[in-house]
Amino acid sequence: MMFRPVRGQEQRGEVTSFLLAQGWAGLHLGDSLRRLEDRGEHPDLLTVRGGSNEVRAVAFSQPGRLSLLAPLVQDRVATARLITDQLQSLERLSCLESQLPLELNDQFDVYIRDVTVAAALRVPPRSLCPVRPALVSDAQELFRIYDSVSWMRLDSPQLWAERLASERTFIAEVDGRVAAAARWTKSYGGVVEIGGVATDPLLRRRGAATAVVLAATAAALSERMTPVLCFGDPGLGGLYHPLGFERVGRELAFRRRVPETMGI
Repeated sequence: MMFRPVRGQEQRGEVTSFLLAQGWAGLHLGDSLRRLEDRGEHPDLLTVRGGSNEVRAVAFSQPGRLSLLAPLVQDRVATARLITDQLQSLERLSCLESQLPLELNDQFDVYIRDVTVAAALRVPPRSLCPVRPALVSDAQELFRIYDSVSWMRLDSPQLWAERLASERTFIAEVDGRVAAAARWTKSYGGVVEIGGVATDPLLRRRGAATAVVLAATAAALSERMTPVLCFGDPGLGGLYHPLGFERVGRELAFRRRVPETMGI
């Protein structure tokens, strides 16, 4: 078996059905494809198929980038061959830890995130600060909070106003001031990612982050969606696990290591 190109709308529909059937594991690849297709873009897709021609694995290929979802052990050889064939041109690769069939750490830096899912909430036995849905008029406050988190920063309040139009956002207030935010950053089928959790540096340790995560998760569960939360800092497990999030896997993102230049 090997990965082969997807041809035509019918085969693309089969990829969609496969990703939806994977639940939380299909979220990130499925959300990326959905966003591209909403913009009228149709990226290259590859699949491994079984004896009944059913899709068993999917690869999403862009110039210099490859995303994989190959849940079956028998497809590890095909996955390894695909990565090896593209290795010289790859700048980024993403997959689940359990689905990586070869060692890449000698050429790439790897970023690891725990993937957790909440089937139900466990609410702490203490009062929490109030939470409400964010409004467009909160864009300036979101800009202020996220400006302290480099990898979440946007360039202006206007960009946050535009983001609010497409991502459900929950904000917590402490003494009438916006203290923390959490967003539905990705969604696919019946799965939604709770992300973008950030707190005003001056208002930490007041329970604001806990409050927004609980609110965003409760909203997902009330709509019968599966809430997923991913984090790279192991210390954050102490915040999220007590709320009902249980680890289901680990996500790997590889970026090609930039060679060190020798000084003269």
